[in-house]
Parts: sequence; structure tokens; C-alpha cells
Amino acid sequence: MRYAAVAAALVAACLLLLGVSPGPGLFFQRGVNFTAEWPDIYASERSVEILSTLPAYGVNAIAVVPYGIARSDAPLIRFGGNRMWEKDESVVRVARLAHERGIKVLLKPQLWVRRGYPGDLDFSSQADLEAWFTQYDAFIRHYAALASRIRADVFCVGVEFSRMTRHEKHWRAAIARVRAVYAGPLVYGANWGEEFENLQFWDALDYIGLNQYYPLPDNLSTDTVVAKIESVHRRFHRPVIFTEAGFASLEGSNRQPWDETPRKLSLEEQARCYEAVLKAFYRKPWFHGVYWWKVGSNGFGGPEDGSHTPWGKPAMDVVARWYLRGGR
Repeated sequence: MRYAAVAAALVAACLLLLGVSPGPGLFFQRGVNFTAEWPDIYASERSVEILSTLPAYGVNAIAVVPYGIARSDAPLIRFGGNRMWEKDESVVRVARLAHERGIKVLLKPQLWVRRGYPGDLDFSSQADLEAWFTQYDAFIRHYAALASRIRADVFCVGVEFSRMTRHEKHWRAAIARVRAVYAGPLVYGANWGEEFENLQFWDALDYIGLNQYYPLPDNLSTDTVVAKIESVHRRFHRPVIFTEAGFASLEGSNRQPWDETPRKLSLEEQARCYEAVLKAFYRKPWFHGVYWWKVGSNGFGGPEDGSHTPWGKPAMDVVARWYLRGGR
């Protein structure tokens, strides 16, 4: 306990020296993305069982991820309803259960784009652009109100809209409307690379958020990646969190961390990549945590699984070692 108190005091002092105020409600996030996976979605007993095991790994925060459905060929967004896996009432339940177990909640609504990807969304006509932002405003304010209802500890206003975030004025207006509904800290989850490095509205948020899939060289050096991320922090003076980070448990996952194309399994390579990222960032005073992608509500994973989940793999042991004994 004495070491933890001293470490916390040193981190706070370093933040002040660097011009970073911890701010009300900000905290170090030892997280995982906790996603609804069939058949044991958020309302299931299996989901509760998996959730209840997370504190043993040092996890103090989960990202709860409800989805809306969007189209790439039209400015239409559908959300809510009985067909969605992440119904509002199941989000309320999983947040309550998390809080009862001492786990904080980042509510991180995302869009599933039919025949596309959020980063590809763009509209050539001004009418379609305005229509999309009107639809997105309804979507994000719905979940901001839900975040207020569940007393979410952090709220994410968007994830990986690499082209749409060029429309800075629209995002600043959307963020202001979210703040009228939800009083807690806000983050945006930017895609690695151009979007993260060039986003202009970080100052309107409480955290700089990165979906950390920057490639690593085969020697797993993180020097270049750390320099890129720290540069953004120094421009905007906001703490950084990784709203997502991960590597598939496959050979060569360091080169394209986002890629799950089937190939030879390598649980050890996934674990080494986790170790490299945590070693590089964990004790940086401007770094406020990571949410690994992902732990599913149905407990999928294990030694024969090549996906991004660390569950049942050596990577989860790396997470536990850092989260329990990393000093933050």
C-alpha cells in the first residue's frame, strides 16, 4: 500500500510538471473491451461469470460496446430495438454488475457498417453529410444519456471515423451536445496513423484516445510509436488512453496488428507484443491506460484460437502481471 501511494504521488507530480492536470473523474484504466458475443450476450449468466473473474487479473475498467448499424451508401444509422445484442437494459445490467465488483465502465458505442468500415464513411454531397451528422447526433446522444443513467466513468463519442473527423466543426458541436447530457470525462477512439496524428479537436475532450494498432518491427522496438503518440500528447496536453489495443495470436501479428487472416498460431508472439506495448507505455506519466481487444461475454479464446482475444492465452498472464504489479 505504501508503494502504491508513493507511486501515485510521483505520477501526479510528473503530470503537473508536464502540464497535464489529472482532472475530475480521470483515473488510470487497467482495462479490457468486454464485448457481447453469441450466444452468451450481456444479459447471460455466462457473461456475469466472465465479468466476475476480471478483477483477479487486475482489471479495474471495462469498455462496454453497444453497436449501431450504418450503411456506406446512404446517411442512415439504426440503433436500439430488440434485434440488437447490446440492448439498453443489458448494458444497464452489465454496468451495474461491473460497478458492484469495483470495475469502472467506459461506454463506447460503435457503428457496424454494412459492406464497409467506419473509416471509409464519407459523403460527397453537403446534404448527405448534414443528414449523416443529424443521424449520428441522435445515436450518440442516446448513448450519452444511457452513460449518464448507468453512471459510466468515461464516455466515448466516436470510434475510427477517419474521414468524417475531418469535419471538425460538426464534431465540436456534437461534443458540446454530449456534454449537455453526460457530465463525465469524454474520449474519442481514433484510428492509428493519419487520423490520430492529425485530429484537431482533442482539446474539446478529456482524453486523447487511440485504437493502438501501429505496426511494430520484428524486433518489437516501440521507439517510433512512442514518439508519434507522445507528439500528439505534447500538442494538446491531454492524457492518452488506448481505447483499443491488440494483436492476433498468429505469426507476424506485430506487422499488421489488426489482421486476423488465418495462418499459423503463435500465442507466444501475441504475448511478446503485449509485453512490448505495456513496457513502453505503462509508466509514462501522460499515459492513462489501455483497453485490450477483447474479452467476450461468452468466454471464447483458448490455445487453439487465433483471434485477438487474450482470454485463455499467455497474453492474459502478461496483462495480469502488469495490472497487478505494475505500480499503477
